[in-house]
Amino acid sequence: MHDGVLPHIETIVKQLLNLHFVNDRIISRHFPTAWPPRSPDLNLCDFWRWSCLKHVVYGDAIANLAELKNRITQQIHNMTTETLRSVVEHTVLRFQFIGENGGQHIEHFLSKSKPTSFSSEFQQFLIFQQFLA
Repeated sequence: MHDGVLPHIETIVKQLLNLHFVNDRIISRHFPTAWPPRSPDLNLCDFWRWSCLKHVVYGDAIANLAELKNRITQQIHNMTTETLRSVVEHTVLRFQFIGENGGQHIEHFLSKSKPTSFSSEFQQFLIFQQFLA
């Protein structure tokens, strides 16, 4: 995937997915559901969780791999249900903003924008994003 080659999927895997999830619930270029390819803005782990974790995890020097794994594990366990629920709820606004911008990446808007330049719903979302950073 890092070499620019598109991800591939074996026929048996497609059959298994289709058996359990039906065509309209599978996100893949091999199925009919339209979904932006390689879309980190739509992935909670990419756009929020890791950016939140990396500031804490890499705050001090790391001695070894075991310490790195321990820091990541500790921080994940320290996240409250309330915080995670709020992130999911604000994801809807994120999807709307991506749609308003023609499906383009929006991270540069989130980091540089002043909340007053958007709708009131999205202003709340931007404030929330800044609070979590």
